Amino acid sequence: MKRRIAVLLLALCLLPALSGCESLLERDYRSVSRHISQTSDTEDTSALRAESYSDLVNSVQFYVSMGETEGVVHLYQYSGDVEQDVEDACQEVLEQDPLGAWALEDITWTSSRIVSYYECVFTFTYRHTVSEIASIQSVVGFTAIRDALCDVLSDYDSSLVLQVSSYYAQKELLLGLVQEAYYSLPGYAQGYPDVSISVYPQETTGTQQIVEISFTWSDSQETLQARAEAIASAAATLVGTDPAQGEAGYWLLYSRLADGLSYSADSGRASVYTALVIGRTNSEGAALAFQYLCDQAGLTCLTVQGTLDGSPHWWNLVSVDEVWRHVDVTSGDGQEDFLRSDSQVSARYTWNTETYPACPDPETEENVSDGEDASENSGDEDVSSEAEEDVPTEDVSAE
Repeated sequence: MKRRIAVLLLALCLLPALSGCESLLERDYRSVSRHISQTSDTEDTSALRAESYSDLVNSVQFYVSMGETEGVVHLYQYSGDVEQDVEDACQEVLEQDPLGAWALEDITWTSSRIVSYYECVFTFTYRHTVSEIASIQSVVGFTAIRDALCDVLSDYDSSLVLQVSSYYAQKELLLGLVQEAYYSLPGYAQGYPDVSISVYPQETTGTQQIVEISFTWSDSQETLQARAEAIASAAATLVGTDPAQGEAGYWLLYSRLADGLSYSADSGRASVYTALVIGRTNSEGAALAFQYLCDQAGLTCLTVQGTLDGSPHWWNLVSVDEVWRHVDVTSGDGQEDFLRSDSQVSARYTWNTETYPACPDPETEENVSDGEDASENSGDEDVSSEAEEDVPTEDVSAE
């Protein structure tokens, strides 16, 4: 019986299916890792059958996708130069195929003529294991890439391997997505890891590439995971069971966090953990800690990266009655002035005003409101005056 169906079913069972998600402009999803369809030779169920160069390349790719250390391909009715084509197929998989370029160290082969066909035996040497090959995630779109990064960063894993469109396999773009993912997880922010990115193959004319993103953390995975639990516990205590909302809610979190917090601009790799659990941090740790507390309390908050007196500094923006205000936990402001407008902080703070929402002056808001009211009242008075002038006095008296 032909083995094609059995081979296909086996490949589909071994390759993991992943979930999908939507983005605003495109459908982002994680799909099954690449499967290459091949036909078994009916005369030898352990071998694959090929009749063209493309069949030959697909056969080699199939064995690599399955993590096989050896594979046999029978060439039937083959009109090309067998020796040259086999050599070319091996080089193509090693140098141009994304999975081959990432997973393989080398391919060696032998070929022999057996009556009506050529038998080619391939031996594969890998730099990655079968389980590592099976763990490759095939993703499409920014949202799916960020989701995969968030999964890794929140678990403090050391690497992530993705198969993506060549458009997304740009190191600067990927580094930006890593940064976005990290700062979207303030409860897990324990010091930004060292990040390195490798792309396979480095140069390609194809539509797909594999990217390997490696993370080097300041501590072991077990230590960081234990600290993340401590962060969550400390945050729950500060937020309380019935958090306040609006300005009162922000002030409550601000004062609780700032109380007893030792701030130093030179605290090195200070983090949310050092801010919430140890009580010592730099501005980045303080801002991310406040962001995390606001998130847990259901309050709108953003973390701002900019400068204070010319030095790198972090603080927050909060929304009070739909008006944005600056909050800097390290400033030590009292309740009367801890919410500040752009003009109130611009003398010392700088930030990208195109990236973050504007914080208007209270006086400007009041003037605009008063101006609108005055205009409306003035208009009413004019209409009333004109109406009185238009009504003849004698006619009113006569009535």
